[in-house]
Amino acid sequence: MQNKTPRQVIIDLFNDILGAPSVDISAVQKYVDPAYVQHVDGVTLDYPGFIEHLRKQKQVIDSMTVEFLAMVEDGETVFTNHIVTAAKKDGSRIRAKVMAQFTVRDGRVIGCDELTQLLSGNPEDRDLGSRH
Repeated sequence: MQNKTPRQVIIDLFNDILGAPSVDISAVQKYVDPAYVQHVDGVTLDYPGFIEHLRKQKQVIDSMTVEFLAMVEDGETVFTNHIVTAAKKDGSRIRAKVMAQFTVRDGRVIGCDELTQLLSGNPEDRDLGSRH
C-alpha cells in the first residue's frame, strides 16, 4: 500500500470497501488506520464507529456506485467531490452528493472530514453518511 499515491488509496478504498457487498475487516484494516477519525455531518466516528457505520450501511444498501466529479491530491490530503447512487434492499434508490477531505499517511486513511447532501430518496436516509 505504501507505494500507492494517496489518490489511488482513496480510489481503491471506495472500490474494495464501500463498493463491497459486505464488511471485510481485513480489507478495512488494509486501507484504514486504527487511529482513524471521521467527522461527517456533525457526527464524529472513531475506527470502531466507522466499522459499525459500514455495517449499518450494508444492512440497508444492496449496491452502490460512486461518480467522482473532482479529485485533488495535495501531499497527504485527497479532496473528493462525488455522487453516490445506491439501490436499497427495499427496492428504493438514493443519490447523495459528498464532499470529503481525506488524510492518507503511510498508505492508510487516518482521517476524513465530510459533508453529505441527500439529493433524492427517502428523507429518513439523510443520515446514511454517518449512521452507526
